[in-house]
Amino acid sequence: MAATTDPGAVPMGARPLPENIVSESDATQIERDPTRGGMRRRRGVRRCRKCNDNYKPSRAHHDSVTGRCIVKMDHYCPWVCNAVGIYNHKFFILFVMYTFFTAIVSLALLLIRGIRCGFTIQPTLPISNSTLDAFDYEISLSESSQYLYPGCDNFNSLYTAALGIVTVLFFFFTCCMLLEQGEAVDTNMSKIARMKTRAGMAAPGEYSPVATEFNEVFGGEHPTMSWHWFLPLPVRFPEWARDNVLGYEWDLTFDQAPYQEPTETDADTVSSNLSGRNENLDTPLMGDTPENVDLEAGNSASLGQIHHSDQEILPAKSVIPVKKRSPQGSFS
Repeated sequence: MAATTDPGAVPMGARPLPENIVSESDATQIERDPTRGGMRRRRGVRRCRKCNDNYKPSRAHHDSVTGRCIVKMDHYCPWVCNAVGIYNHKFFILFVMYTFFTAIVSLALLLIRGIRCGFTIQPTLPISNSTLDAFDYEISLSESSQYLYPGCDNFNSLYTAALGIVTVLFFFFTCCMLLEQGEAVDTNMSKIARMKTRAGMAAPGEYSPVATEFNEVFGGEHPTMSWHWFLPLPVRFPEWARDNVLGYEWDLTFDQAPYQEPTETDADTVSSNLSGRNENLDTPLMGDTPENVDLEAGNSASLGQIHHSDQEILPAKSVIPVKKRSPQGSFS
């Protein structure tokens, strides 16, 4: 089920949650500039350039193998040929846990069979003094010895050795995987989220769980361990928290096109050819020159146009005649 279940891919046309539209539209995003290279800052919702500018929730990551944005992506697993995300993380952990238990059972069976096949019996042979001496008698006993329990004739073979080696390898591999995945269950954070947080690439609360009333890996109604954790049942979240866990809203009535914000904010950026860095100019400051105005938004103007507009705004000077005093003391 880890291979066939949708890991939590963000569908085309997904939209931000209604309560987050205003805050996300005014947020500043740092992203790679595909045209000029380098990094740039853009005001607006998060978008994935590799998914045709589709909306990208805050806890989603792009999987380069499957070419999709996955909510709470942990990693890509070649064993299941699928990405591990919000909807199949539980199945991946169960897959590793079942394999670990299978390795334990296999090791136990090999150990039991090895102990049982160590017991042999030696039947009593008739002795003829004329034909056998003591040495030949011992050889005959060793060759005629039999295993005490059946099924041990082919135990000491290459197949048994290969089975033992593979079992030991899977035992230690799955044990390490379960220990690593235990942190994901305990913190409700994926591996990528934990790595970014520890490296300082994300704020401490950016990838934190949205609620503490349930576990985001196994779902359910309670955060503590329950019986459904150990069964391959679909992950179910409370209805009131489902959209918050996914970080977006979507239904069949939405257009199969990237979400468009009510007010376009992509044009509110400015690029610098020297530094390769974009800066937001939501409201141009007083005294801005044409070099400080967003050229991509079409807000550039010449110095003459600015001077001309200032003349139109300022009122014209009124000319008041001033009387001058003549040398004789009279005013003209």
